[in-house]
Amino acid sequence: MTITLGDVQAAVRAMTAQLDGNDHVAFSRRDAAYPYIKVQDGIIHWIVEERGKELQHRTTGDLNELLNWVALDATFSMALDWERGQRGRFPADRDTRIGWLAKQIELLRRLDTEWAQQFRAGIPARCPGVRLEDVDAHPLG
Repeated sequence: MTITLGDVQAAVRAMTAQLDGNDHVAFSRRDAAYPYIKVQDGIIHWIVEERGKELQHRTTGDLNELLNWVALDATFSMALDWERGQRGRFPADRDTRIGWLAKQIELLRRLDTEWAQQFRAGIPARCPGVRLEDVDAHPLG
């Protein structure tokens, strides 16, 4: 079965409804570094442009892989917003990455536990100096 833009829209909306109900991605060309998705001949294109310059362009024929990309992008933005609102609760010298990483894991876990585990496993390489024990122990309530 060939993937259509309608299939992608339905899958993204079903997934993001589990977060906050926003698409977190456009389905037509956007600028300002906002990701958009198009489908050509059954291939899904994830594109990010800013000021007319293409910053990212990934392709996949796997709808689940695209959903993972959307989930990572959406939960990153949501986790950063959450962390900014929590800064007053913690010492000023605390590494702010710990909070947003903990929140992003929690948000990803709502969608797919495997995605959350993969993201968590990549933290040491992606964020040198951040200890997984600190991320796991970070209060989210």
